[in-house]
Amino acid sequence: MGEYKNKIQDMRFSFSRCHSFEGCKYEWYLNYLLKDENGKRVYENEQNFYAAFGHFCHEILQKIFLLEMELSDTVEYYKEKFDEEVQCWDISESTREKYFYQGLDYFATLELDWLEKYKILGVEKKCEFSIGNRNFVGYIDLLLQDKETGGIIVVDHKSSEYPLGKKGQVLKKKKADYESYKKQLYIYSIQVFNEYGIYPEKIVWNYFRDKKWLELPFIKEEYDDSLLWANNVIDSIEEEENFVPTMEYFYCRNLCGFRNSCDYKLMGGE
Repeated sequence: MGEYKNKIQDMRFSFSRCHSFEGCKYEWYLNYLLKDENGKRVYENEQNFYAAFGHFCHEILQKIFLLEMELSDTVEYYKEKFDEEVQCWDISESTREKYFYQGLDYFATLELDWLEKYKILGVEKKCEFSIGNRNFVGYIDLLLQDKETGGIIVVDHKSSEYPLGKKGQVLKKKKADYESYKKQLYIYSIQVFNEYGIYPEKIVWNYFRDKKWLELPFIKEEYDDSLLWANNVIDSIEEEENFVPTMEYFYCRNLCGFRNSCDYKLMGGE
């Protein structure tokens, strides 16, 4: 039995909490288990440029869909707030400029005529549900219902690169992310079923940097597999004892929330 099993059994889980364990067990340990006498993390979980950029653009999209911001105001808001909301964190100036202009182009050309055929059921909709006896929480970026068919669509905004190649195949370097993102939206579909009594018609990603959408039909077998995956991951977390790090150069240097405090940082990816 893992040393922390009782503490883990009391946790409320999320897709990211499960997914991050598969990424690096030691980072998971620092993030969720290593706490001081007041229950606070011993080491700060630091932000990174890519997450900050994604969060900033998500906030703007949230304001748009909640009708808190006019489309005509988004470009100026984006330009005015970018430096404040998206720090550099040791990335190159060329990377910063690339992301800045991709975001700027997206908001400058954004059109929402397509939204007229949908009813908005939720924006950043909080989901609370269970998988087996495990409690979960999540947030659906945008939940839509087709006014004509009644079909429900789960939408997630992504700042990462569009994962399909010119022939429609999943790019090899994007395969792992693609499969993970599907699990995320299938898990969120539990909330849809619990609340509306039907499964989503489609799961959809808005890859806003590339200005591309990816739509997939809801497949019940993949939904079941995603729930099984979540339970299996939590089983593994409960039995884990060593929390061995996964050392990959780019992730360790740029994305890990403990990249400046991790005991293994000098070895990361080398």
